[in-house]
Amino acid sequence: MSEKGWLDVSIFRCPECGRFYVDASGYVVELEADIECGDCHRMFNTKRQLVDRVMLRFKIGEKGKMLGAEIVEHLPISKDERLV
Repeated sequence: MSEKGWLDVSIFRCPECGRFYVDASGYVVELEADIECGDCHRMFNTKRQLVDRVMLRFKIGEKGKMLGAEIVEHLPISKDERLV
């Protein structure tokens, strides 16, 4: 028998070089975190560069090891969360 776990993640993109990032939506949407791009080193606000938001479901084995993940749904992005 396996267990399940869920995680709401946001996909955002560096406005300078276009590199994609994925992080927990709590950091992106709720905290509106600023990060430095690992490629071009530009600082930018993650929420303002939001491209997509999805709910992931993880299949977890009896010993607590992750067995797989799948997209359950694409979550709606409100007007104040959309890519500027």
